[in-house]
Amino acid sequence: MEEIREAALAYYDNLPETSKKLASAKFKEIDSDGSGTISMKEFKKSMGSSFDNDSKIMKRSFKELDKNGDGKLDFNEYITLYYLVESGRVMVYCAGNGCEAAPFLKGLYFTCVDCFHENKVETFDLCTSCYRNGDYKHNRDHTNFADNHILLLSKAACNGSTSESNSPGSDSQINRSGSKRKAVFGAIRSINSGVRVANTVGNAVADAASCNIM
Repeated sequence: MEEIREAALAYYDNLPETSKKLASAKFKEIDSDGSGTISMKEFKKSMGSSFDNDSKIMKRSFKELDKNGDGKLDFNEYITLYYLVESGRVMVYCAGNGCEAAPFLKGLYFTCVDCFHENKVETFDLCTSCYRNGDYKHNRDHTNFADNHILLLSKAACNGSTSESNSPGSDSQINRSGSKRKAVFGAIRSINSGVRVANTVGNAVADAASCNIM
């Protein structure tokens, strides 16, 4: 979680002034009593839709965000929330059996490639532990998984490939939209910003240039 906090602050510090003002205005909007901090009640009221109005997830998320454990979010803690919402990471959960990686996946995770290409809205995502231990239930025909780092680079390879070939079939597959799919790419981009790619990953991406990830 500390890595996400650092990424959030770096993200905020590099925003243009207009975007910083928007973030500040949103903070004041959530802080309805003008106390300068966000209470759990204010958090639930304003952010419920971002967490599918799941009370349990919202409580766990608030606890994760509340770095000093004082029961409220100051502006710096709110910046982490802002980053998570803007990047879509609050919508990416582990689908493992009773996984405790919720409320959101904080680091590297695995995505079902078949679901990613076939489903316009939902993705099937797993934390590294659930994927490694096979602690999940899923479509038996869907056996191809890729970690979010490789998936991002594979999409980049696919986009480059399709822009050159102008293949309508490929474009229709790659440009599918959906709130969670957009959130996945937002989360992947945020995780891997500034990360140096290892040679083994580079080889995997080269193999994926045809848009067949696995």
